[in-house]
Amino acid sequence: MKQSNKEIKSDKHEIFTGFRKDNVIEAKLLVGAAFKDENTAYYKIRLMMFPGYTYYLVKNHNVVDKYTVYARMIVDEKNKNQVKFLNPVGSATLDSKLQSYLEIRFPMLRATVYMSLYPQKQN
Repeated sequence: MKQSNKEIKSDKHEIFTGFRKDNVIEAKLLVGAAFKDENTAYYKIRLMMFPGYTYYLVKNHNVVDKYTVYARMIVDEKNKNQVKFLNPVGSATLDSKLQSYLEIRFPMLRATVYMSLYPQKQN
């Protein structure tokens, strides 16, 4: 039985910019969100600065604390569960000292943002 889009649970993780000081993020400013559907292995990132664009945060294979941010995702027409990610634009690291956030870096922008590891409570 196929689930409708309304039945799929999606978690929303807020993304902030700010200054990392003593393993705490100070002067936080909300700049976007990452969404993870319950049946997917990646996050969809939406940044307010780039409306209409979606980026994809994917955990690296065989590495516990590393992720890659991609600009494109291609879905296989024959097998909708088979996806391929293209055009890496950033990377992310889980730092044990920064317990509540995933640090995401976009080298071209020379920018770092922080994604909350805990989903925002939704109504």
